Amino acid sequence: MSAPRQGSTTLLGAEGARELIAFLTAPAPAGTAVIERAVQDGGPLHRLQLHHPEAAQAAAPVPAAVPAPRMAAAPTPRTRTEPAAPAEPHLLDRHVLRLAPAPRTAARADGPVPPLFPSGTAVLTHRQSVLDRMRLPSDSILLQDDDTLEADVLRARPRHVRVLVDLSSEDRDTGPSDRLLHLHDAVFRTAKACAELTERPESFVVLVLGGIDTVRVPHPCTGLFTGFAKSLALEWPDSAVVAVVHEATDLASAEPDAAAEAVAEQLLPVVSFAGGTRLLWRAAPDPGETRAQRPGPDSGTTEYTVVAAGGGRGIGAELLAALARRERPRLHVIGSTRLDAVTTAEADLTRKDFIRTRTTGPDRLTVREANAAFDRLSAAREVTANLKTLEEICGSGRVTYHACDLRDRTAVDEVVQQITDGGRVDLLLNIAGTNRAASVDQKSLGDFRTVRDLKVRTYANLKAAFGSSRPRRWCNFGSFVGFTGQTGETDYGAANDYFNTAALYSTSRGVREFTIGWTLWRDVGLGATPIMRTFLAKSAQFTAMPTAEGIDHFLHELDQPEHTPVTVLFGDPERAAIEAAAPGYLDFCRTTPTIPALPDFFVDDIVDRAPDRLTVVRTFNQDRDAYLHEHVVNGFPTLPGTFVPELAAQAAMHLVPGRVPVVFEDIRLDSFLRVYKPGRDETKRIKAHLVSHGPQESVVDIEVTGDVLAPGGRLLVKDRRHFSARVRLRDEHVAPPRWDHWDDQGAERMADPYHVPNPAVLLSGVFVSTADTRTHPNGRRARYVPDRPGIERWFSSLVVPSVLLDGLARVSVLDRSDGDWTPLAVPRTIRRIDLYGGHTDATLAAAGTPVELYSLPSRLDLESEEDNRALAVTADGDVVLQIKDMTGVVLGHVNQSTGEYRERRRPAEEATA
Repeated sequence: MSAPRQGSTTLLGAEGARELIAFLTAPAPAGTAVIERAVQDGGPLHRLQLHHPEAAQAAAPVPAAVPAPRMAAAPTPRTRTEPAAPAEPHLLDRHVLRLAPAPRTAARADGPVPPLFPSGTAVLTHRQSVLDRMRLPSDSILLQDDDTLEADVLRARPRHVRVLVDLSSEDRDTGPSDRLLHLHDAVFRTAKACAELTERPESFVVLVLGGIDTVRVPHPCTGLFTGFAKSLALEWPDSAVVAVVHEATDLASAEPDAAAEAVAEQLLPVVSFAGGTRLLWRAAPDPGETRAQRPGPDSGTTEYTVVAAGGGRGIGAELLAALARRERPRLHVIGSTRLDAVTTAEADLTRKDFIRTRTTGPDRLTVREANAAFDRLSAAREVTANLKTLEEICGSGRVTYHACDLRDRTAVDEVVQQITDGGRVDLLLNIAGTNRAASVDQKSLGDFRTVRDLKVRTYANLKAAFGSSRPRRWCNFGSFVGFTGQTGETDYGAANDYFNTAALYSTSRGVREFTIGWTLWRDVGLGATPIMRTFLAKSAQFTAMPTAEGIDHFLHELDQPEHTPVTVLFGDPERAAIEAAAPGYLDFCRTTPTIPALPDFFVDDIVDRAPDRLTVVRTFNQDRDAYLHEHVVNGFPTLPGTFVPELAAQAAMHLVPGRVPVVFEDIRLDSFLRVYKPGRDETKRIKAHLVSHGPQESVVDIEVTGDVLAPGGRLLVKDRRHFSARVRLRDEHVAPPRWDHWDDQGAERMADPYHVPNPAVLLSGVFVSTADTRTHPNGRRARYVPDRPGIERWFSSLVVPSVLLDGLARVSVLDRSDGDWTPLAVPRTIRRIDLYGGHTDATLAAAGTPVELYSLPSRLDLESEEDNRALAVTADGDVVLQIKDMTGVVLGHVNQSTGEYRERRRPAEEATA
């Protein structure tokens, strides 16, 4: 994660560096090589001539003027043995990436927050409509994604760069559109042009509109831009580089947050805003489930089919061999290496002999061409040997290799069709990738696209090809770089962060997809070359992971019964690098989220528990639940229907500890829960069933039942349902939306009919919770007046503001019919209740928080299914809770003038009235 020194240059660039490494590590050096590279496209050539004395006598002479050869090492395929547990403790720890609330950090300078578009700003966007109604400074420049972009940047010499990405209309399921990838190219081109300036921009802000939703699920394409920003921030330590991902789809709503982040000290240069909450990625240590708890086969069949996109060589081949030994699967490997490059005559030639042979004769090649041909030959040899090893493990005919350019959608479609014709795939391993590290000033647009597209287009092509026949499990091979960024990796970081956000989105849709963020391997792949080993040892920024440990991590991840969408592996060297680049970030990651206490007011015992269900038992009687004497329906102490969310919340929180209820849906109140006689217990069962559990939200269905007994105790009805509801729980409470208070013009005061003596529904004591009840031209309104002593006595431990909810529901009946009569009704269904801010009756009463109650529309028939709404709002305009679409049953009427009670007319009476 280190940043380069200001003014540092690269003589050869990434491609030239790889040729140097290839020359030095080749099994049989070719004597002499010339490496020529232009630092910039079309610029002057830098030349390095290499001479290997041990091979000078045998190698063919290389003229100094020939084009530079491309040379790569061809490691001999490893002989694999049965993997065992590493002999030493793991060097890397497993971490889970999740978005977590984070306070705003201090600004880098004192004073008011400047506008998002200060003087001297260059603006880049693919949708100019996002700038509608925004006034830019007169000296701003709107960059065009065309051939003039670089020239416009160099001419404008911007002090600030603003990139506006609108994902609101970008399809989430098909991968990035060509238009979005062109914008991504333009972001790189803009940064590259800025790097040529004498002074880099003071700030470079990427604002992603529609990049996350209210339940904190990022748009899958968000990672393209956040991964780029993380790496650029490390390359430009003296510039304020940050990506702001916002739920808002309009610039005006997101602008204040983006402006504040542009001048703030950042722990990580990526900040998200969803539901009014500022969020950062938290990497929390999580060892996962142990292997002893490994689940059974996914498919329920004896045939276990694995598809590997990539994996013919390198770390993929090592992991496929380990998986093959354990599962003996039917294996399909898709790769770009063509195996027909190996001919019998050339099968055993060394690089030296191959180059000598191919650079002589009538069809001779140049040294560059011969080296490239040998690279292809070496790759084909290695893949062939690895496939042979896999077939020896899996069995004859059980390993198939498909030569295919994974960036070609048509070719991928054809291969996947061949594979799926044989049945559904159990596991897909998305392994393909390449790396061409170089800072933005040295990296070419071609290299940038090559690195990004091999991962991003491969992912999109595989998704499209499998369609509805998606694999049962999908594993992306990501990188630690996608999490932190890395100098020289704006392309690789973007592609791997795309894997992160794509997996989070897929998981939210019920797909079993996960991304593993690998670090470098010591014995295979890029980290295995002698030069890279020396570099790693000196830099001390990356852990060189032994192959045995990597295999163990891989199999451990596959064994998880529930896959975490994004995990990243790192050890002490990475921690030190993170701390050096982002002081304080690891402290944020180590902060343990507050786990809410499990409420137990309505929980006597749990009599049945499994991972996806539990049953709570609660016994009601007139002594322990004496508050019911203050809520009487038809003469009997009765639990308010608005307390059902509390019963549901408590059971759901016991099933999914650590999360809090934020939404209740489909509440049905089928029969009263009454306590008929003193000394008579009423035992009820609260059954909770886990519908879904993801990184952002858990969904639990609740049913409250009880037996119906005859006076003598004989069972009449088993498990009659009283109530049912669905609860949505999240890690934190939802930030409140805003509400503009009504003025009181046209309001008309009314008595709350539930406080007037009547035989239908009579409330007293703690349930007298409203005042200033009145009708209003917009609807109805009242004021919440909690009975603090009563609430502290009875309801101090409730997690839902149930007394407030009861009062708010009653406001909806404030109406007149037949002159001066007001209905008395009880709720029957509620489509949805939203809770905001984590308020309870106890906290509101203790703080003395003024709360206004509103119900609309102005004319409301609760016995119909028309849309309606009721809100509780603090004096500051924050919504505490909201009821949507409640229906009820009218039991009778109270006269507003006389207080007289009138039973509800029967249908026949109403028809003749």
